Amino acid sequence: MHPVTATLRAPQWSFVPPAFDAGDLAHLEPLFARLEQRDLPDAATAEAWLRDESELLARIGAEQARRYVAMTCDTEDAAKKQRYLDLEQKVMPRVKTLADKLDKHFLASKGCTQLDPQRFAVLLRKRKTQSELFREENTALQQEESELQTRQQAILGGITVEFEGKTHTLQQMAPYYESQDRGLRERAWRASLAARQQKWDELEEIYDALIGLRQRMAKNAGYSSYTPFRFLELGRYDYDAAACKGLQDAIAHCVVPAVVELDRARAARLSVAALRPWDLEVDLDGKPPLRPFETEEQLIDICRKLFAQVDPRFAAEFETLVDHKLLDLMSRKGKAPGGYQYQLEDIRLPFLFVNGVGLHGDVQTLLHEGGHAFHSILCRDFDLLAFRDYPIEFAETASMSMELLGLEHLSSVYSPVDAKAARKKHLEGILRILTWIASIDAFQHWVYANEGHTREQRRDAWRAIRARFAPHLDWSGIEHALAMQWIAQSHLFNHAFYYIEYGIAQLAALQVWSNYRKDEKAAVASYRSALALGGSKTLPELFATANVAFDLSADKLRALVADVMAQTRD
Repeated sequence: MHPVTATLRAPQWSFVPPAFDAGDLAHLEPLFARLEQRDLPDAATAEAWLRDESELLARIGAEQARRYVAMTCDTEDAAKKQRYLDLEQKVMPRVKTLADKLDKHFLASKGCTQLDPQRFAVLLRKRKTQSELFREENTALQQEESELQTRQQAILGGITVEFEGKTHTLQQMAPYYESQDRGLRERAWRASLAARQQKWDELEEIYDALIGLRQRMAKNAGYSSYTPFRFLELGRYDYDAAACKGLQDAIAHCVVPAVVELDRARAARLSVAALRPWDLEVDLDGKPPLRPFETEEQLIDICRKLFAQVDPRFAAEFETLVDHKLLDLMSRKGKAPGGYQYQLEDIRLPFLFVNGVGLHGDVQTLLHEGGHAFHSILCRDFDLLAFRDYPIEFAETASMSMELLGLEHLSSVYSPVDAKAARKKHLEGILRILTWIASIDAFQHWVYANEGHTREQRRDAWRAIRARFAPHLDWSGIEHALAMQWIAQSHLFNHAFYYIEYGIAQLAALQVWSNYRKDEKAAVASYRSALALGGSKTLPELFATANVAFDLSADKLRALVADVMAQTRD
Protein backbone atom coordinates (compact mmCIF):
# COMPACT_ATOMS: atom_id res chain seq x y z
CA MET A 1 0.00 0.00 0.00
CA HIS A 2 1.08 3.57 -0.69
CA PRO A 3 2.12 5.44 2.48
CA VAL A 4 -0.49 8.18 2.01
CA THR A 5 -3.42 5.87 1.27
CA ALA A 6 -6.56 6.99 3.08
CA THR A 7 -7.73 4.72 5.89
CA LEU A 8 -11.30 3.73 5.07
CA ARG A 9 -13.69 1.64 7.13
CA ALA A 10 -14.68 -1.62 5.45
CA PRO A 11 -18.45 -2.18 5.19
CA GLN A 12 -19.89 -4.52 7.82
CA TRP A 13 -22.52 -7.08 6.82
CA SER A 14 -25.12 -8.07 9.40
CA PHE A 15 -28.18 -8.88 7.27
CA VAL A 16 -26.78 -10.10 3.95
CA PRO A 17 -24.64 -13.26 4.28
CA PRO A 18 -20.97 -12.86 3.23
CA ALA A 19 -21.36 -15.78 0.80
CA PHE A 20 -24.13 -14.30 -1.29
CA ASP A 21 -24.74 -14.28 -5.04
CA ALA A 22 -26.47 -11.00 -5.92
CA GLY A 23 -27.05 -12.24 -9.44
CA ASP A 24 -29.15 -15.22 -8.35
CA LEU A 25 -32.84 -14.74 -7.55
CA ALA A 26 -32.74 -17.85 -5.35
CA HIS A 27 -30.40 -15.89 -3.04
CA LEU A 28 -32.24 -12.59 -3.37
CA GLU A 29 -35.90 -13.44 -2.95
CA PRO A 30 -35.72 -14.86 0.61
CA LEU A 31 -34.04 -11.67 1.85
CA PHE A 32 -36.64 -9.46 0.17
CA ALA A 33 -39.34 -11.63 1.75
CA ARG A 34 -37.82 -11.28 5.22
CA LEU A 35 -37.81 -7.49 4.89
CA GLU A 36 -41.36 -7.38 3.58
CA GLN A 37 -42.64 -9.54 6.47
CA ARG A 38 -40.90 -7.60 9.25
CA ASP A 39 -43.10 -5.48 11.50
CA LEU A 40 -42.05 -1.83 11.86
CA PRO A 41 -43.91 -0.50 14.91
CA ASP A 42 -41.63 2.44 15.72
CA ALA A 43 -38.81 4.66 14.48
CA ALA A 44 -36.04 2.41 15.84
CA THR A 45 -37.28 -0.69 13.99
CA ALA A 46 -37.88 1.35 10.84
CA GLU A 47 -34.34 2.71 10.86
CA ALA A 48 -32.87 -0.75 11.50
CA TRP A 49 -34.98 -2.05 8.60
CA LEU A 50 -33.58 0.67 6.33
CA ARG A 51 -30.04 -0.35 7.22
CA ASP A 52 -30.74 -3.99 6.38
CA GLU A 53 -32.47 -3.03 3.14
CA SER A 54 -29.48 -0.85 2.26
CA GLU A 55 -27.16 -3.85 2.65
CA LEU A 56 -29.24 -5.88 0.25
CA LEU A 57 -29.62 -3.14 -2.37
CA ALA A 58 -25.93 -2.26 -2.08
CA ARG A 59 -24.89 -5.81 -2.89
CA ILE A 60 -27.23 -5.89 -5.88
CA GLY A 61 -25.92 -2.50 -7.03
CA ALA A 62 -22.35 -3.74 -6.77
CA GLU A 63 -23.19 -6.75 -8.94
CA GLN A 64 -24.70 -4.43 -11.56
CA ALA A 65 -21.66 -2.18 -11.41
CA ARG A 66 -19.13 -4.97 -11.79
CA ARG A 67 -20.91 -6.50 -14.77
CA TYR A 68 -21.33 -3.09 -16.42
CA VAL A 69 -17.66 -2.25 -15.87
CA ALA A 70 -16.56 -5.59 -17.31
CA MET A 71 -18.73 -5.09 -20.40
CA THR A 72 -17.67 -1.51 -21.10
CA CYS A 73 -14.00 -2.32 -20.62
CA ASP A 74 -14.30 -4.97 -23.33
CA THR A 75 -17.39 -4.61 -25.52
CA GLU A 76 -16.10 -7.33 -27.87
CA ASP A 77 -16.24 -10.05 -25.20
CA ALA A 78 -19.55 -11.80 -25.81
CA ALA A 79 -19.50 -13.55 -22.44
CA LYS A 80 -19.16 -10.28 -20.50
CA LYS A 81 -21.94 -8.72 -22.52
CA GLN A 82 -24.18 -11.72 -21.88
CA ARG A 83 -23.48 -11.69 -18.12
CA TYR A 84 -24.56 -8.06 -18.02
CA LEU A 85 -27.67 -8.72 -20.09
CA ASP A 86 -28.58 -11.78 -18.00
CA LEU A 87 -28.65 -9.60 -14.90
CA GLU A 88 -30.62 -6.81 -16.58
CA GLN A 89 -33.09 -9.11 -18.31
CA LYS A 90 -33.57 -11.98 -15.87
CA VAL A 91 -32.85 -10.54 -12.44
CA MET A 92 -33.44 -6.79 -12.36
CA PRO A 93 -37.10 -6.83 -13.53
CA ARG A 94 -37.93 -9.10 -10.58
CA VAL A 95 -35.76 -7.01 -8.22
CA LYS A 96 -37.66 -3.86 -9.21
CA THR A 97 -40.97 -5.53 -8.44
CA LEU A 98 -39.69 -6.78 -5.08
CA ALA A 99 -38.22 -3.35 -4.27
CA ASP A 100 -41.59 -1.74 -4.96
CA LYS A 101 -43.18 -4.09 -2.44
CA LEU A 102 -40.61 -2.92 0.10
CA ASP A 103 -41.43 0.71 -0.69
CA LYS A 104 -45.11 0.06 -0.05
CA HIS A 105 -44.44 -1.93 3.11
CA PHE A 106 -42.17 0.76 4.53
CA LEU A 107 -44.39 3.72 3.60
CA ALA A 108 -47.47 2.03 5.13
CA SER A 109 -45.70 1.23 8.41
CA LYS A 110 -46.21 3.04 11.69
CA GLY A 111 -42.45 3.25 12.09
CA CYS A 112 -42.15 5.29 8.89
CA THR A 113 -44.45 7.98 10.28
CA GLN A 114 -42.35 8.22 13.45
CA LEU A 115 -38.98 8.83 11.76
CA ASP A 116 -37.39 12.24 12.31
CA PRO A 117 -39.03 14.29 9.52
CA GLN A 118 -36.04 16.60 9.20
CA ARG A 119 -33.37 13.89 9.00
CA PHE A 120 -35.38 11.63 6.70
CA ALA A 121 -37.22 14.21 4.58
CA VAL A 122 -35.21 13.59 1.40
CA LEU A 123 -35.35 9.81 1.77
CA LEU A 124 -39.11 9.79 2.35
CA ARG A 125 -39.80 12.10 -0.58
CA LYS A 126 -37.81 9.92 -2.93
CA ARG A 127 -39.44 6.69 -1.77
CA LYS A 128 -42.91 8.12 -2.18
CA THR A 129 -42.05 9.18 -5.73
CA GLN A 130 -40.61 5.75 -6.55
CA SER A 131 -43.77 4.08 -5.29
CA GLU A 132 -46.05 6.43 -7.21
CA LEU A 133 -44.17 5.96 -10.49
CA PHE A 134 -43.66 2.20 -10.35
CA ARG A 135 -45.63 0.02 -12.75
CA GLU A 136 -44.78 -3.66 -13.01
CA GLU A 137 -45.42 -3.66 -16.75
CA ASN A 138 -42.61 -1.13 -17.14
CA THR A 139 -40.01 -3.60 -15.92
CA ALA A 140 -40.22 -5.49 -19.22
CA LEU A 141 -39.87 -2.22 -21.12
CA GLN A 142 -36.84 -1.25 -19.02
CA GLN A 143 -35.35 -4.62 -19.88
CA GLU A 144 -35.75 -3.83 -23.59
CA GLU A 145 -34.30 -0.37 -22.97
CA SER A 146 -31.21 -1.87 -21.35
CA GLU A 147 -30.66 -4.25 -24.26
CA LEU A 148 -30.87 -1.40 -26.77
CA GLN A 149 -28.43 0.68 -24.71
CA THR A 150 -26.00 -2.23 -24.63
CA ARG A 151 -26.20 -2.45 -28.43
CA GLN A 152 -25.43 1.26 -28.72
CA GLN A 153 -22.38 0.91 -26.44
CA ALA A 154 -21.09 -2.03 -28.46
CA ILE A 155 -21.54 -0.16 -31.75
CA LEU A 156 -19.62 2.90 -30.58
CA GLY A 157 -16.94 0.82 -28.89
CA GLY A 158 -16.36 -1.08 -32.12
CA ILE A 159 -15.93 1.89 -34.46
CA THR A 160 -12.39 2.26 -35.78
CA VAL A 161 -10.85 4.75 -38.19
CA GLU A 162 -8.19 3.88 -40.76
CA PHE A 163 -5.97 6.96 -40.99
CA GLU A 164 -2.34 7.68 -41.83
CA GLY A 165 -1.69 3.97 -42.23
CA LYS A 166 -2.95 3.07 -38.74
CA THR A 167 -6.16 1.84 -37.11
CA HIS A 168 -7.49 4.25 -34.47
CA THR A 169 -10.41 4.36 -32.07
CA LEU A 170 -12.52 7.50 -32.32
CA GLN A 171 -10.86 8.77 -29.15
CA GLN A 172 -7.39 8.15 -30.59
CA MET A 173 -8.19 10.51 -33.47
CA ALA A 174 -8.36 13.48 -31.05
CA PRO A 175 -4.66 14.45 -31.28
CA TYR A 176 -5.01 15.09 -35.00
CA TYR A 177 -7.59 17.81 -34.33
CA GLU A 178 -4.90 19.78 -32.50
CA SER A 179 -2.41 19.65 -35.36
CA GLN A 180 -1.13 22.93 -36.79
CA ASP A 181 -1.66 21.46 -40.28
CA ARG A 182 -5.21 22.49 -41.20
CA GLY A 183 -5.35 20.00 -44.05
CA LEU A 184 -4.41 17.16 -41.71
CA ARG A 185 -7.08 18.28 -39.22
CA GLU A 186 -9.73 18.29 -41.92
CA ARG A 187 -8.73 14.88 -43.28
CA ALA A 188 -8.78 13.40 -39.79
CA TRP A 189 -12.18 14.94 -39.05
CA ARG A 190 -13.65 13.64 -42.32
CA ALA A 191 -12.18 10.17 -41.78
CA SER A 192 -13.81 10.00 -38.36
CA LEU A 193 -17.07 11.25 -39.82
CA ALA A 194 -17.02 8.54 -42.48
CA ALA A 195 -16.46 5.84 -39.85
CA ARG A 196 -19.30 7.12 -37.66
CA GLN A 197 -21.63 7.66 -40.59
CA GLN A 198 -21.61 3.95 -41.39
CA LYS A 199 -23.41 3.37 -38.08
CA TRP A 200 -25.94 6.21 -38.25
CA ASP A 201 -28.84 4.14 -39.58
CA GLU A 202 -28.41 1.49 -36.90
CA LEU A 203 -28.04 4.08 -34.16
CA GLU A 204 -31.13 5.99 -35.32
CA GLU A 205 -33.07 2.74 -35.31
CA ILE A 206 -32.02 2.21 -31.69
CA TYR A 207 -32.92 5.78 -30.74
CA ASP A 208 -36.35 5.52 -32.36
CA ALA A 209 -37.00 2.35 -30.38
CA LEU A 210 -35.83 3.97 -27.13
CA ILE A 211 -38.13 6.95 -27.63
CA GLY A 212 -41.09 4.63 -28.17
CA LEU A 213 -40.29 2.56 -25.08
CA ARG A 214 -39.96 5.64 -22.92
CA GLN A 215 -43.23 7.13 -24.07
CA ARG A 216 -44.96 3.83 -23.27
CA MET A 217 -43.45 3.77 -19.77
CA ALA A 218 -44.77 7.26 -19.08
CA LYS A 219 -48.25 6.42 -20.31
CA ASN A 220 -48.31 3.22 -18.25
CA ALA A 221 -47.67 5.42 -15.21
CA GLY A 222 -50.52 7.79 -16.13
CA TYR A 223 -48.56 10.57 -17.84
CA SER A 224 -49.41 11.95 -21.26
CA SER A 225 -45.74 12.29 -22.22
CA TYR A 226 -42.33 11.16 -21.07
CA THR A 227 -40.98 14.54 -19.91
CA PRO A 228 -42.86 14.99 -16.60
CA PHE A 229 -42.50 11.29 -15.82
CA ARG A 230 -38.76 11.40 -16.35
CA PHE A 231 -38.33 14.61 -14.33
CA LEU A 232 -39.85 12.88 -11.32
CA GLU A 233 -37.88 9.70 -11.98
CA LEU A 234 -34.69 11.80 -11.92
CA GLY A 235 -35.74 13.47 -8.67
CA ARG A 236 -35.95 16.98 -10.09
CA TYR A 237 -37.84 18.52 -7.20
CA ASP A 238 -36.14 21.92 -7.13
CA TYR A 239 -36.60 22.96 -10.76
CA ASP A 240 -38.92 22.06 -13.64
CA ALA A 241 -39.04 22.01 -17.43
CA ALA A 242 -39.72 25.75 -17.50
CA ALA A 243 -36.56 26.37 -15.47
CA CYS A 244 -34.58 24.26 -17.95
CA LYS A 245 -35.88 26.33 -20.83
CA GLY A 246 -35.09 29.46 -18.84
CA LEU A 247 -31.48 28.30 -18.47
CA GLN A 248 -31.37 27.57 -22.21
CA ASP A 249 -32.49 31.16 -22.83
CA ALA A 250 -29.90 32.51 -20.39
CA ILE A 251 -27.17 30.58 -22.20
CA ALA A 252 -28.38 31.92 -25.55
CA HIS A 253 -28.30 35.50 -24.26
CA CYS A 254 -25.20 35.42 -22.03
CA VAL A 255 -22.89 32.66 -23.26
CA VAL A 256 -23.39 32.50 -27.02
CA PRO A 257 -22.21 36.11 -27.56
CA ALA A 258 -19.08 35.38 -25.52
CA VAL A 259 -18.32 32.24 -27.56
CA VAL A 260 -18.91 34.13 -30.80
CA GLU A 261 -16.44 36.80 -29.60
CA LEU A 262 -13.83 34.17 -28.73
CA ASP A 263 -14.29 32.38 -32.03
CA ARG A 264 -14.04 35.56 -34.09
CA ALA A 265 -10.68 36.12 -32.45
CA ARG A 266 -9.78 32.47 -33.15
CA ALA A 267 -10.69 32.81 -36.83
CA ALA A 268 -8.60 35.96 -37.09
CA ARG A 269 -5.59 34.27 -35.45
CA LEU A 270 -5.94 31.32 -37.82
CA SER A 271 -6.37 33.68 -40.81
CA VAL A 272 -9.60 31.99 -41.91
CA ALA A 273 -12.86 33.65 -42.93
CA ALA A 274 -14.95 31.34 -40.73
CA LEU A 275 -14.29 28.48 -38.37
CA ARG A 276 -14.92 24.95 -39.56
CA PRO A 277 -15.59 22.05 -37.14
CA TRP A 278 -11.92 21.01 -37.34
CA ASP A 279 -10.64 24.45 -36.26
CA LEU A 280 -11.76 24.42 -32.63
CA GLU A 281 -8.93 22.52 -30.89
CA VAL A 282 -5.74 23.80 -32.54
CA ASP A 283 -3.42 25.99 -30.46
CA LEU A 284 -3.51 29.62 -31.61
CA ASP A 285 0.14 30.28 -30.77
CA GLY A 286 1.31 27.67 -33.23
CA LYS A 287 2.46 25.18 -30.64
CA PRO A 288 2.04 21.44 -31.26
CA PRO A 289 -0.51 19.55 -29.15
CA LEU A 290 0.43 19.22 -25.50
CA ARG A 291 1.23 15.56 -24.91
CA PRO A 292 1.77 15.31 -21.15
CA PHE A 293 1.70 11.50 -20.89
CA GLU A 294 1.96 8.27 -22.84
CA THR A 295 1.02 5.65 -20.27
CA GLU A 296 -1.66 5.16 -17.65
CA GLU A 297 0.97 5.39 -14.91
CA GLN A 298 2.08 8.80 -16.18
CA LEU A 299 -1.52 10.07 -16.28
CA ILE A 300 -2.03 8.83 -12.72
CA ASP A 301 1.13 10.58 -11.58
CA ILE A 302 0.09 13.93 -13.08
CA CYS A 303 -3.31 13.85 -11.40
CA ARG A 304 -1.82 12.56 -8.14
CA LYS A 305 0.31 15.72 -8.01
CA LEU A 306 -2.61 18.00 -8.90
CA PHE A 307 -4.89 16.47 -6.26
CA ALA A 308 -2.13 16.92 -3.67
CA GLN A 309 -1.76 20.58 -4.61
CA VAL A 310 -5.49 21.17 -4.07
CA ASP A 311 -5.48 19.28 -0.75
CA PRO A 312 -3.30 16.33 0.43
CA ARG A 313 -6.45 14.47 1.51
CA PHE A 314 -7.55 14.20 -2.10
CA ALA A 315 -4.21 12.64 -3.04
CA ALA A 316 -4.60 10.08 -0.25
CA GLU A 317 -8.13 9.22 -1.36
CA PHE A 318 -6.99 8.91 -4.98
CA GLU A 319 -4.19 6.60 -3.91
CA THR A 320 -6.77 4.25 -2.43
CA LEU A 321 -8.20 3.76 -5.92
CA VAL A 322 -4.74 3.17 -7.37
CA ASP A 323 -3.92 0.60 -4.68
CA HIS A 324 -7.21 -1.24 -5.23
CA LYS A 325 -6.73 -1.20 -9.04
CA LEU A 326 -9.97 0.69 -9.59
CA LEU A 327 -8.81 2.59 -12.68
CA ASP A 328 -9.05 1.87 -16.43
CA LEU A 329 -7.77 5.01 -18.11
CA MET A 330 -6.46 4.40 -21.66
CA SER A 331 -8.38 4.09 -24.93
CA ARG A 332 -8.21 0.86 -26.91
CA LYS A 333 -10.19 -0.99 -29.53
CA GLY A 334 -13.33 -2.59 -28.10
CA LYS A 335 -13.50 -0.30 -25.08
CA ALA A 336 -16.72 1.69 -24.77
CA PRO A 337 -16.33 5.44 -25.38
CA GLY A 338 -16.48 8.22 -22.80
CA GLY A 339 -15.70 8.32 -19.13
CA TYR A 340 -17.55 7.50 -15.92
CA GLN A 341 -17.29 6.77 -12.22
CA TYR A 342 -19.30 3.80 -10.96
CA GLN A 343 -19.60 3.05 -7.26
CA LEU A 344 -18.91 -0.53 -6.18
CA GLU A 345 -21.25 -0.55 -3.22
CA ASP A 346 -20.00 -3.82 -1.72
CA ILE A 347 -16.68 -2.12 -0.91
CA ARG A 348 -18.05 1.46 -1.07
CA LEU A 349 -15.31 2.55 -3.45
CA PRO A 350 -15.61 3.97 -6.96
CA PHE A 351 -14.25 2.62 -10.24
CA LEU A 352 -12.96 5.23 -12.72
CA PHE A 353 -13.21 4.72 -16.49
CA VAL A 354 -11.47 7.11 -18.91
CA ASN A 355 -10.38 6.90 -22.57
CA GLY A 356 -6.98 8.54 -22.43
CA VAL A 357 -4.96 9.15 -25.58
CA GLY A 358 -2.15 11.32 -24.19
CA LEU A 359 -3.72 14.78 -24.35
CA HIS A 360 -4.25 17.40 -21.66
CA GLY A 361 -8.00 16.88 -22.09
CA ASP A 362 -7.52 13.43 -20.58
CA VAL A 363 -5.96 15.02 -17.51
CA GLN A 364 -9.05 17.21 -17.16
CA THR A 365 -11.25 14.13 -17.57
CA LEU A 366 -9.46 12.29 -14.78
CA LEU A 367 -9.72 15.39 -12.57
CA HIS A 368 -13.46 15.34 -13.34
CA GLU A 369 -13.91 11.66 -12.55
CA GLY A 370 -11.71 12.13 -9.51
CA GLY A 371 -14.17 14.72 -8.21
CA HIS A 372 -16.91 12.11 -8.53
CA ALA A 373 -14.71 9.61 -6.70
CA PHE A 374 -14.05 11.96 -3.79
CA HIS A 375 -17.79 12.59 -3.52
CA SER A 376 -18.41 8.85 -3.16
CA ILE A 377 -15.57 8.40 -0.69
CA LEU A 378 -16.55 11.34 1.50
CA CYS A 379 -20.10 10.09 2.04
CA ARG A 380 -19.31 6.36 2.10
CA ASP A 381 -19.72 6.03 5.88
CA PHE A 382 -23.48 6.61 5.74
CA ASP A 383 -25.04 3.22 6.48
CA LEU A 384 -28.19 4.10 4.58
CA LEU A 385 -27.80 3.70 0.84
CA ALA A 386 -30.23 6.57 0.24
CA PHE A 387 -27.83 8.97 1.97
CA ARG A 388 -24.99 7.80 -0.30
CA ASP A 389 -27.17 8.42 -3.38
CA TYR A 390 -26.72 12.13 -4.04
CA PRO A 391 -28.49 14.32 -6.64
CA ILE A 392 -26.98 14.22 -10.12
CA GLU A 393 -26.70 18.00 -10.21
CA PHE A 394 -24.48 17.98 -7.15
CA ALA A 395 -22.53 14.95 -8.35
CA GLU A 396 -21.55 17.00 -11.38
CA THR A 397 -20.78 19.99 -9.16
CA ALA A 398 -18.24 17.80 -7.38
CA SER A 399 -16.56 16.76 -10.62
CA MET A 400 -16.60 20.11 -12.42
CA SER A 401 -15.33 21.92 -9.35
CA MET A 402 -12.36 19.55 -9.11
CA GLU A 403 -11.52 20.25 -12.76
CA LEU A 404 -11.31 23.95 -11.97
CA LEU A 405 -9.43 23.52 -8.69
CA GLY A 406 -6.85 21.32 -10.39
CA LEU A 407 -6.60 23.84 -13.22
CA GLU A 408 -5.15 26.37 -10.80
CA HIS A 409 -2.10 24.15 -10.19
CA LEU A 410 -1.11 23.09 -13.70
CA SER A 411 2.23 24.87 -13.32
CA SER A 412 3.19 22.13 -10.84
CA VAL A 413 3.13 19.54 -13.66
CA TYR A 414 3.64 21.64 -16.83
CA SER A 415 5.88 24.49 -17.89
CA PRO A 416 4.45 27.94 -17.07
CA VAL A 417 3.73 28.56 -20.76
CA ASP A 418 1.93 25.23 -21.24
CA ALA A 419 0.03 25.63 -17.97
CA LYS A 420 -1.24 29.07 -18.95
CA ALA A 421 -2.30 27.87 -22.41
CA ALA A 422 -4.10 24.80 -21.01
CA ARG A 423 -5.88 26.92 -18.42
CA LYS A 424 -7.05 29.42 -21.02
CA LYS A 425 -8.25 26.67 -23.35
CA HIS A 426 -10.19 24.95 -20.58
CA LEU A 427 -11.93 28.17 -19.53
CA GLU A 428 -12.94 28.91 -23.12
CA GLY A 429 -14.13 25.31 -23.37
CA ILE A 430 -16.44 25.83 -20.39
CA LEU A 431 -18.30 28.51 -22.32
CA ARG A 432 -18.41 26.39 -25.46
CA ILE A 433 -19.70 23.32 -23.58
CA LEU A 434 -22.48 25.39 -22.01
CA THR A 435 -23.81 26.06 -25.51
CA TRP A 436 -23.64 22.32 -26.23
CA ILE A 437 -25.42 21.51 -22.95
CA ALA A 438 -28.23 23.91 -23.88
CA SER A 439 -28.42 22.31 -27.33
CA ILE A 440 -28.71 18.75 -26.02
CA ASP A 441 -31.30 19.75 -23.42
CA ALA A 442 -33.38 21.68 -25.95
CA PHE A 443 -33.16 18.72 -28.32
CA GLN A 444 -34.44 16.27 -25.70
CA HIS A 445 -37.36 18.53 -24.83
CA TRP A 446 -38.24 18.71 -28.53
CA VAL A 447 -37.88 14.93 -29.08
CA TYR A 448 -40.27 13.94 -26.30
CA ALA A 449 -42.74 16.76 -26.95
CA ASN A 450 -43.14 15.70 -30.58
CA GLU A 451 -44.28 12.11 -30.42
CA GLY A 452 -44.30 10.37 -33.78
CA HIS A 453 -41.82 12.75 -35.40
CA THR A 454 -39.85 11.58 -38.42
CA ARG A 455 -36.09 11.34 -38.61
CA GLU A 456 -35.96 14.27 -41.02
CA GLN A 457 -38.04 16.39 -38.66
CA ARG A 458 -35.62 15.48 -35.88
CA ARG A 459 -32.68 16.57 -38.01
CA ASP A 460 -34.43 19.83 -38.85
CA ALA A 461 -35.04 20.46 -35.16
CA TRP A 462 -31.37 19.89 -34.39
CA ARG A 463 -30.28 22.26 -37.18
CA ALA A 464 -32.53 24.97 -35.75
CA ILE A 465 -31.21 24.39 -32.24
CA ARG A 466 -27.58 24.61 -33.33
CA ALA A 467 -28.34 27.72 -35.36
CA ARG A 468 -29.37 29.29 -32.07
CA PHE A 469 -26.45 28.09 -29.93
CA ALA A 470 -23.58 27.95 -32.46
CA PRO A 471 -24.63 30.31 -35.27
CA HIS A 472 -21.13 31.20 -36.44
CA LEU A 473 -19.62 27.81 -37.34
CA ASP A 474 -19.33 27.01 -41.05
CA TRP A 475 -20.84 23.66 -42.05
CA SER A 476 -21.09 24.37 -45.78
CA GLY A 477 -20.71 21.19 -47.80
CA ILE A 478 -21.08 19.00 -44.71
CA GLU A 479 -24.64 19.91 -43.72
CA HIS A 480 -25.44 16.20 -43.35
CA ALA A 481 -22.85 16.00 -40.56
CA LEU A 482 -24.43 18.95 -38.75
CA ALA A 483 -27.88 17.36 -38.99
CA MET A 484 -26.58 14.19 -37.30
CA GLN A 485 -24.17 15.83 -34.85
CA TRP A 486 -26.41 14.95 -31.90
CA ILE A 487 -26.03 11.20 -32.40
CA ALA A 488 -22.54 11.21 -30.86
CA GLN A 489 -23.99 12.18 -27.44
CA SER A 490 -24.40 8.88 -25.61
CA HIS A 491 -26.52 10.43 -22.86
CA LEU A 492 -29.40 10.63 -25.33
CA PHE A 493 -29.37 6.85 -25.52
CA ASN A 494 -28.25 5.81 -22.05
CA HIS A 495 -29.46 8.54 -19.67
CA ALA A 496 -32.52 10.27 -21.07
CA PHE A 497 -32.84 13.95 -20.06
CA TYR A 498 -29.58 13.72 -18.09
CA TYR A 499 -27.58 16.65 -19.45
CA ILE A 500 -28.91 19.95 -18.14
CA GLU A 501 -27.38 18.80 -14.84
CA TYR A 502 -23.98 19.64 -16.33
CA GLY A 503 -25.11 23.21 -16.92
CA ILE A 504 -26.55 23.62 -13.42
CA ALA A 505 -23.41 22.08 -11.95
CA GLN A 506 -21.14 24.30 -14.04
CA LEU A 507 -22.77 27.39 -12.56
CA ALA A 508 -22.06 26.01 -9.09
CA ALA A 509 -18.53 24.90 -9.97
CA LEU A 510 -17.64 28.36 -11.28
CA GLN A 511 -18.70 29.75 -7.90
CA VAL A 512 -16.58 27.16 -6.04
CA TRP A 513 -13.65 28.17 -8.28
CA SER A 514 -14.24 31.86 -7.57
CA ASN A 515 -14.29 31.12 -3.83
CA TYR A 516 -11.07 29.11 -4.18
CA ARG A 517 -9.21 31.97 -5.85
CA LYS A 518 -10.12 34.14 -2.86
CA ASP A 519 -9.46 31.66 -0.01
CA GLU A 520 -8.23 28.18 -0.94
CA LYS A 521 -8.59 26.55 2.48
CA ALA A 522 -12.09 27.88 3.13
CA ALA A 523 -13.31 26.88 -0.32
CA VAL A 524 -11.94 23.33 -0.01
CA ALA A 525 -13.45 23.01 3.47
CA SER A 526 -16.91 24.04 2.22
CA TYR A 527 -16.60 21.78 -0.83
CA ARG A 528 -15.63 18.73 1.24
CA SER A 529 -18.35 19.43 3.80
CA ALA A 530 -20.99 19.54 1.08
CA LEU A 531 -19.72 16.34 -0.57
CA ALA A 532 -19.77 14.57 2.80
CA LEU A 533 -23.53 15.18 3.07
CA GLY A 534 -24.16 12.77 0.19
CA GLY A 535 -27.88 12.66 -0.55
CA SER A 536 -29.06 13.45 2.96
CA LYS A 537 -30.04 17.04 2.11
CA THR A 538 -31.94 18.82 -0.65
CA LEU A 539 -30.13 20.22 -3.66
CA PRO A 540 -30.37 23.87 -2.50
CA GLU A 541 -29.07 22.83 0.94
CA LEU A 542 -26.09 21.07 -0.64
CA PHE A 543 -25.31 24.16 -2.71
CA ALA A 544 -25.53 26.35 0.39
CA THR A 545 -23.13 24.09 2.31
CA ALA A 546 -20.65 24.44 -0.55
CA ASN A 547 -21.07 28.22 -0.19
CA VAL A 548 -22.64 28.67 -3.64
CA ALA A 549 -26.05 29.91 -4.74
CA PHE A 550 -28.67 27.71 -6.38
CA ASP A 551 -29.45 30.35 -9.00
CA LEU A 552 -30.15 29.61 -12.67
CA SER A 553 -30.93 33.20 -13.61
CA ALA A 554 -29.47 35.15 -16.49
CA ASP A 555 -28.08 37.69 -14.01
CA LYS A 556 -26.07 35.03 -12.19
CA LEU A 557 -24.87 33.47 -15.44
CA ARG A 558 -23.89 36.85 -16.87
CA ALA A 559 -21.65 37.54 -13.86
CA LEU A 560 -20.01 34.12 -14.10
CA VAL A 561 -19.37 34.49 -17.83
CA ALA A 562 -17.77 37.89 -17.21
CA ASP A 563 -15.45 36.28 -14.64
CA VAL A 564 -14.45 33.51 -17.06
CA MET A 565 -13.80 35.99 -19.86
CA ALA A 566 -11.67 38.13 -17.55
CA GLN A 567 -9.64 35.09 -16.52
CA THR A 568 -9.02 34.09 -20.16
CA ARG A 569 -7.39 37.51 -20.69
CA ASP A 570 -5.04 37.27 -17.69
